[in-house]
Amino acid sequence: MSRLCHAILVEGGSPDRRMDKAVELLRERFNEDPAAAGKIAAGTFEDLIYLEPEEDKDIKTEQIEELIGLFNQRPFASTGKACVITRGERMNIHAQNKLLKLLEEPQGDDMIIILTENAQHLLPTVRSRLMRVWLGYAEPAQIDLTKDIRALTAALIYGKGTLAEANRILAVYEGSREEAADFVGAFRLFMRSLAVGRVSASLTFDDGAGEWIAESAAGIQKEHADRMRDGVVLAEKAILDIERGYRIRPTMRKMALSMRREN
Repeated sequence: MSRLCHAILVEGGSPDRRMDKAVELLRERFNEDPAAAGKIAAGTFEDLIYLEPEEDKDIKTEQIEELIGLFNQRPFASTGKACVITRGERMNIHAQNKLLKLLEEPQGDDMIIILTENAQHLLPTVRSRLMRVWLGYAEPAQIDLTKDIRALTAALIYGKGTLAEANRILAVYEGSREEAADFVGAFRLFMRSLAVGRVSASLTFDDGAGEWIAESAAGIQKEHADRMRDGVVLAEKAILDIERGYRIRPTMRKMALSMRREN
């Protein structure tokens, strides 16, 4: 069996890319089992556990306790057990603290992989015990959002527009959870790119859609960087709240108001 690290954080990219990377790491870990590779890809490997949040709910302590109990049992078909936590950002604080037991005391050839878009949702004590695999920034979900994202950034971050104007922009995307989450996600990605003052390769498109990000990133004034980073955190919280079933309009209005207060 491969001596790959027993606890790995896969961060960034799209959900599909994160899952593909997890399967790749699992196959490397269990490469001495000739039947494991196919079973892992098919999701039928006997010693592999997928831990996912219930719809609109966090991963709670009880689920982690159950996971610990499973890891304390003997493996069925290999020399170790493995678990993929598909939405690491959905673990509440108590669940993360409980998970430390598995991260601190690995048994034999056990392996834990945590998938998340942004590791900042995990406790520092959890992050410090994981080997990080960074997949880069995900591409914006819709390129035609450029104008609204620019206007929203001007109003909420640069203070060149009113809160009412920002709310009018957000109202266009309040029709469904998916639409709201996609727009706030693209807005968050734009702010993150500006905050770091550069554009990742994944944001460069043949049709020039990445140029507006590059131009803004090149001209950003340093005093706005902290506001951008704060805005990223607020946007990420809004996305999680939308996905958890919170009412869309109050959630987006609260995000906008909090960003304006940063100014």
